[in-house]
Amino acid sequence: MAWPKEIPGKRYPSDLTDEEWEILEPILKKADPYTTGRPRKVDLREVINAIFYLNKTGCQWRYLPKDFPHYTLISYYYHKWVDNNTIEQINTAIHQQLRKEMGRNEHPSAGIIDSQTVKGTPESTRESGFDGGKLIQGRKRHIIVDTTGYLIVALVHAANIYDGHAARQVLTTLFSIVDSVKKNLGGWWL
Repeated sequence: MAWPKEIPGKRYPSDLTDEEWEILEPILKKADPYTTGRPRKVDLREVINAIFYLNKTGCQWRYLPKDFPHYTLISYYYHKWVDNNTIEQINTAIHQQLRKEMGRNEHPSAGIIDSQTVKGTPESTRESGFDGGKLIQGRKRHIIVDTTGYLIVALVHAANIYDGHAARQVLTTLFSIVDSVKKNLGGWWL
């Protein structure tokens, strides 16, 4: 088996390519303009690379390699972008680009919803519950993907939330992001 070729300029496999950065840069600049005050010193591409590294490796914030900006700065941007829906906008932009490359309409017309319960850790006790159907103490994630399997929406909550109630939350979030999903799958109008 041949090893995949390394992409020049990438330190880690999770680093952005230039094509990916072209998609994300306008979203990040719009989410965090510095029109007044002191100019930003951190490179937003490096911030995203660090967040993708964390996501891919599952390492703790403090264990980020030293060639990234300080972990507290990465954490600051991550939480800011989650709160102002920048991460959601990034996911949507990537999702649309991938669908376009596949020759499909950028906006999905159908979605598939599913849930999974996972065991909790001591750190997840704040939003934890017992799933009586699966006999698991922990958290539950509900996701909606398009028909190609690309993620549209993901919500995580306590495992004791009934799937019907959680589905309403996920569908409400779906319709706030995408208004093109319209097909009836398994009795649900998406």
